Amino acid sequence: MLNAAEFIHGQLQRLHKYFDKALAGLTPEQLHAVPGGQSTANTIAFTLFHCARTEDNVVRWVIQDRRPTVWTEGGYPERLGLPPVAQGTGMSTAEAQALRIRDIDLFRQYMQAVWASTDELFARRDDTIMDKVVLIKPLGEMPALQAVGQICLTHGMAHFGEIELARTLVGPGPSVGV
Repeated sequence: MLNAAEFIHGQLQRLHKYFDKALAGLTPEQLHAVPGGQSTANTIAFTLFHCARTEDNVVRWVIQDRRPTVWTEGGYPERLGLPPVAQGTGMSTAEAQALRIRDIDLFRQYMQAVWASTDELFARRDDTIMDKVVLIKPLGEMPALQAVGQICLTHGMAHFGEIELARTLVGPGPSVGV
C-alpha cells in the first residue's frame, strides 16, 4: 500500500510529464498569447514559469533549509533573461503577460532539472524532512509533505488545467487526451 509521500511523489511525476507535454507543438506566439483575448488571463509561458519556479522554491529553498534553487544554481535568470527572484506569485497581470520565454529548449532544461530535484528529495525517504514544519507565505506553517502536496501538486494540477484550456484557446488543443 502506498504511503502519503509515495502517492504525492507519483502524482507529481505524472504532473511533470503533463507540463513537459504542454510545451509540445506550441509556437512561440501561442506560448505567449493571451488566451481568448481575455484581459486577465495568464499565458501558457507565465503559467509554466510560475509552476516550475514555485516547485523549485518549495522543494529547495523552503524544505531544504535555504538550499540554492535550481534557478540560481544553473544561472537560469541570466541565461533566460527572466527575473532572478520572482516566481510569479504577486505579479500584476501586465507583468505576467509581458513575461517571455525566449529559449524554450533552455526553459525545458530548467523544468527537467527542477523535476529531478524533486525526485531527489523523495528518493531520500526521510520522514524527518517531510514531517518538518515549514513556513509557506502567505499560507502559514505546515508539514513539508503537506507543502509539497498542496502547493506543488494540487496547485500545479489546477494550473495544468488552466494550461490545457489556454492551449485550446490559442490553437494546438489539449496536450493530454481526455
